[in-house]
Amino acid sequence: MKGLVHIALKRWFLPVLFGLLVVFISFKNLAAPAGNEGYTAYNNYIIFKNSFQHLLHNTNLYIHYPAQQYDLFKYSPTFALFFAPFSVLPNGMGLVLWNALNVFVFLYALGKLKLSPIKHLGFGLLIFQEVFTTTANSQSNLLIAGLLLLAYTALEEGKTWQSVLFIWLTAFIKIFGLLFFAVVLLYPQRWKCVLPGLIVGLVLFFAPVPMTGLSGLIQHYKDYGVLLSGDHGVFVKYSVMGWLQTWFGFTPPKNTVVFIGLFIQLLPLLVISRYKSGVFRVSYAGSWLIWMVIFNHMAESATFIIAVAGILLWYFAQPRRQTWHIALLLPVMLFTCFGPSDIYPKYLRHLIVEDWQLKVFPCILVWGIMMVQMFLEPSQQRDSALT
Repeated sequence: MKGLVHIALKRWFLPVLFGLLVVFISFKNLAAPAGNEGYTAYNNYIIFKNSFQHLLHNTNLYIHYPAQQYDLFKYSPTFALFFAPFSVLPNGMGLVLWNALNVFVFLYALGKLKLSPIKHLGFGLLIFQEVFTTTANSQSNLLIAGLLLLAYTALEEGKTWQSVLFIWLTAFIKIFGLLFFAVVLLYPQRWKCVLPGLIVGLVLFFAPVPMTGLSGLIQHYKDYGVLLSGDHGVFVKYSVMGWLQTWFGFTPPKNTVVFIGLFIQLLPLLVISRYKSGVFRVSYAGSWLIWMVIFNHMAESATFIIAVAGILLWYFAQPRRQTWHIALLLPVMLFTCFGPSDIYPKYLRHLIVEDWQLKVFPCILVWGIMMVQMFLEPSQQRDSALT
C-alpha cells in the first residue's frame, strides 16, 4: 500500500492517469456507432469544428445545420477562429488533440497552484469524475476551468498581462468568464490591468476581421445576441432557479435571481481589510467559479467541472480542514460528481439529478457557506493559502 501511495504522489502520476483518460474516452467515442440521424458520439467537437468553416465562408454561425450536426454553436466568432487548426485535421486526430488540450491546460493550471504533493494528488483524484464527464461530452468547460485557475495564479504572481489574457480567453468561449475580472479588484495591480485588459479584449474581439470583414463580424455578433436572447427564454436546467422551482415551487424571474446572486457575490469586495489574506483571495476566486455555474440557468452536467474546481480550490485552501469541511465535500462528491454516473441505477440517477436537483444543491450550499465564511471568519494574513 505504501508503494502505491508513493507512486501516486509522483508528479507524473496525474498526467499519465488523465492522459489515459483522454485516450480511452476519445477512442470510445470515435468507435461508438452514429445515432439514428447520423450524429456522432462527439457531436460537440463536430459543432466546434464546423464553426470555423461557417466563419470562413461567412455564413450564419448561430443557426441549425441539421445535415452536419445536432444542436447549435453557442460561442463567439473568436472561438470559431481558434478552432482553425482542428478544422483541417481528421476527426479522430482532432478529437484526441482537443480533449488533450482541455485536460492538459487544466493539469498545468493545477500544477501552478503550487499545492503540496498530497493536496495536488487529492485535488486531481477528487475532480477526476467531473473531468471524465466533461471530456466524454467533448466540451470546453475543462479548458475554461483551467484558464480561470491560471488567471488566479497569474494574479497571485503579479503577472498582469497573463491574468487578463486568460480571463478574456474564457470570455470568448463562454461570456460568463468576464465576471472573473471582479477577482482582479483584490490585487494591488488592479489599475495596471485596465490598459492590458482593453488591448487584449479588443485584439481578441477583432481577430476574425481579416476573415469576416468588420461588417461581417458585427453581423455575427448580432446573430449571437439573437441566439443568447432565445436561450434566455428557456427557464432552467441545473441551477439556483431550477432548485427553487423544484424544491419550493417558486418560479421568480431569472434576472431577479441572477441580480440577487450577483449582489451577494460582490459583497465580499467590501471587506477591503482582508484583501491581503491569501485564504480570502483564493476563496473569493473559487466562489466565482461556483457562481458561474449555479446561476447559469442553462448549466448542463458537463458544466459542473467549473463549480467543482472552485469548491476544491476553497477546500484545499483551508489552513485547518475540519469535520464540517469534509461533511460539505461529501455530498458534492456523491451527488454533484457521481449523481449522473453509473454507480447509481438509472431511475435513481434521474431522481438525483432531475427530480431532486441534488447535482446543483451541494454547490449552492457550499457557495452560501463560503459567502458567510468570508465575512465572519478571522482574516488569515498568509501570503499563500495553498501550500
